Amino acid sequence: MDTYLAFVTPVLTVLWALICLRIYTMISAENTGQRRLIAVAGAVGAALIYVLSTYVVALLKAPSSSDVPSQGESRVRVQSKP
Repeated sequence: MDTYLAFVTPVLTVLWALICLRIYTMISAENTGQRRLIAVAGAVGAALIYVLSTYVVALLKAPSSSDVPSQGESRVRVQSKP
């Protein structure tokens, strides 16, 4: 799983940019307001996808609490009655 996590963030960002570019090219050149709106929304969306996916990937890479022994567990001693 760790092998492909490094590629998740850039791939999602590039895919979003390509989708927005396709929508941008579908809009007529006469509609400059719509084209600018799509360009700005695409850039903001790509930035949000990059930031959020970076956080999600960092959470997925972090060890879980069950993997890390706590300090309290090392002090516990179990004795059986003779």
